[in-house]
Amino acid sequence: MWRMFNFLKKKADKISNWDFIQTDIHSHIIPGIDDGAETIEDSIKLIKEMYHHGYKKMIATPHISEDIYPNSKETIFAKRDQLREKLAKLGINIKIDAAAEYMIDGNFVNLAKEEQLLPLFDNYVLVEMSYLVESPYLDIAIFALQTHGYKPILAHPERYSFYHNNLDKYNELKNKGCLFQLNTIAFSGYYGKSVKKTAEYLLGKNMYEFCGSDIHHLKHVNALHSVLSSKHTKQLEEYHFRNNEIDLAEQFDSSSVLAGDSFHN
Repeated sequence: MWRMFNFLKKKADKISNWDFIQTDIHSHIIPGIDDGAETIEDSIKLIKEMYHHGYKKMIATPHISEDIYPNSKETIFAKRDQLREKLAKLGINIKIDAAAEYMIDGNFVNLAKEEQLLPLFDNYVLVEMSYLVESPYLDIAIFALQTHGYKPILAHPERYSFYHNNLDKYNELKNKGCLFQLNTIAFSGYYGKSVKKTAEYLLGKNMYEFCGSDIHHLKHVNALHSVLSSKHTKQLEEYHFRNNEIDLAEQFDSSSVLAGDSFHN
């Protein structure tokens, strides 16, 4: 009987969705604008999966880079509004907003100085680097952001392999004022053992402030949800990520109030 009770208790304690996060601050769900969803149908599939697994809000963060993805506020918001309209027609009750994931390049420094950035919320800006080499603009970009009132959130720091053998660099970045955003997928092993190990290190040192899915396609969604059956789930649930402190109410205009409380297939 005691063993049966323990079995039932463990089963009841199993975490089956991401409702303890609710707000995904990093995703590529806007169609045809970067290397994420290609069509609006792809977008809907991704969003449905995230909704069914407990997310209530998603911030789309299309890439902006000087050479490959020269997106702007106008191109991003136009596509965002199309996606919102489609979701409303389908009765998908999830909040969608859009910001950007900025590559730290020369053009980004100019955008920061001109205060032409799209923040995730308030004055928090999501930035990234190449996975191959540290950006030569990193220090000047951090300085420019802070000088103009922004707070940098470095996306997926665990993925920068050039830091894996020099973990002190993460402390340096924190001391310079960078906040860190975990790609939760890292714990599935999707990006490789070294990335997973580094994510475990950073989480264990309480160096993350936010987490995000960074989903581009259904393979990412499947990898993300596989983490729910891993040994890391309880630690992630108990970790104090700041995602749920984000109040998106002021960011949404009337077009973002989506009708319906269920999915209509």
